[in-house]
Amino acid sequence: MQEEQPRLLMGVVAPATNISVQPEMEALRPPGVINAHARIPNPDRAVTSDADTLAVRASMVAGLNAALDTLAPAAPGHVVLGVMAENFVGGGAAGQKLVAECAARIGCRVTDYTSAILAALDVMFGRRIRLSLLTPFMPVGDAAARALFEDAGHEVVRLIGLKAPGPAAIARIPRERILQSVRDLAGPEVEAIIQVGTNSSFRALAREMEAELGTPVLAANPVLYWRALRQEGIADAMPQHGRLFTL
Repeated sequence: MQEEQPRLLMGVVAPATNISVQPEMEALRPPGVINAHARIPNPDRAVTSDADTLAVRASMVAGLNAALDTLAPAAPGHVVLGVMAENFVGGGAAGQKLVAECAARIGCRVTDYTSAILAALDVMFGRRIRLSLLTPFMPVGDAAARALFEDAGHEVVRLIGLKAPGPAAIARIPRERILQSVRDLAGPEVEAIIQVGTNSSFRALAREMEAELGTPVLAANPVLYWRALRQEGIADAMPQHGRLFTL
């Protein structure tokens, strides 16, 4: 008996230093969707300054095409870019150009964080909102993250940058530090708390903090995966992953 064809083969690209994208996106798969993962070769170098951040970005951009080429023989129907720095540092038109180049190279639609989070906010709120941001970045990354939302008309009320000392260190930021940072970002004027940085295992923490604070908390990896599914017409309601997955 011939097995049914999968509903979607989802290509997922993440840096070699990233240990959070793969398990989080595997946990988000609806029935019939297969994830095919590829790695961007990038060194785990120290990040102590904005200049270091820019160097890390350059190394990841240089390896992105190689990662896409390893996915090409599987012929994915969609690709998720599970990486943040390219879209924030040097984002805007440069980020859009990068995403377009990726789509042309792999031959299918590509979801990046910028388009995903703005679409999520439009679906959830239908208007511009006041929000808080949690990032793992140095100030240059924080500024670019802030600009992403402000350029779209949202107001960034508070921002906490955790200043992880390297790409791999993002995944090792202590849980209690993250939780306390989210609490510090909350307030009666804050309509949503948004976490950026795909190497933070934040999917379950977002649900936990949302229940504690009564404020929507949007984690990077679920937002990316939700957007990619919806782009391909897969609209399964999965409330266990948060309100976004019911919309």
